[in-house]
Amino acid sequence: MPPAYLLLAKLAANILLASSLSRLLQRRLGQTLPGLAGSQLLPLWPALVGGLLLSGGRDLSGVQVLEPIALVLLGWRGGYYFNMVLDHLLASEPAPQCHVCDATQANPRFIRRQGLDFCSHNCWYIHLKNILTVKPVIFDQQGMFIRQEVYPMSFSEYSPPEALELLQGNTGYVYVDVRSTPEYELGHPAGAYNVPLFHRQATGMTPNPDFLQVMEKAFPPESKLLVGCQSGQRSARAAEALVAAGYTCVANVRGGFGGVRDQFGRVVEKGWLELGLPVEQGSPADQGYAALALKEKE
Repeated sequence: MPPAYLLLAKLAANILLASSLSRLLQRRLGQTLPGLAGSQLLPLWPALVGGLLLSGGRDLSGVQVLEPIALVLLGWRGGYYFNMVLDHLLASEPAPQCHVCDATQANPRFIRRQGLDFCSHNCWYIHLKNILTVKPVIFDQQGMFIRQEVYPMSFSEYSPPEALELLQGNTGYVYVDVRSTPEYELGHPAGAYNVPLFHRQATGMTPNPDFLQVMEKAFPPESKLLVGCQSGQRSARAAEALVAAGYTCVANVRGGFGGVRDQFGRVVEKGWLELGLPVEQGSPADQGYAALALKEKE
């Protein structure tokens, strides 16, 4: 046999030896010798013995030392990667489990949708029905608003004069001020309700985790809502959350109560107060946040 083929045959034999003996040692030793029996280092020892034996007991001086070194190193790494491939081939796929009814039988009707397993189309439809009724989470653990996945035109936008026209035109719209209660009590559009998206605390603004819950108690999903804040930013996020929660007629009031200003304090868009529209102060008994939070769901 030519020397090159003989060397390849020795190398293949050493890889198989390193793989088989390391698997046997792994089962016997387990974790008792973690430094010597690690999954990467364990094939080295049988590869070392096999490399020395397969080199034919030659003189290990000069160039003759290259063959046993090659047999040991390539047998070691080859045995390790051969074990990886073998483990992957022998690994059994876990039986699918239905996301809805937890069925785990080997049912040929199992389907996979959105990365989840379902034993039948009926369970898939039940899952779709359930996720449509789950209320959105609007704040993360750090109190940051989570942008809701709604269509860009899912809510309208009106200027303060347009909002006042809707309120006075017997259209059924109500104004919901989502500023904090102290801001609301200092001044708000006449007739406005108050459901804060954020509460003002001594340490700053903190999210109101009950925002959607109070809104649902006070206003049915089909209510016509004009949502406003100080400048229109908080109210845009609130409108987004309301649409995601199932409200079908929501509008954001651009400019809000105090208007929009640029970084130099110049007025970009006038708000309700600067336009001289009807304003109230205080917290009306049936429109303030405290009353709405205690209200029974309609």
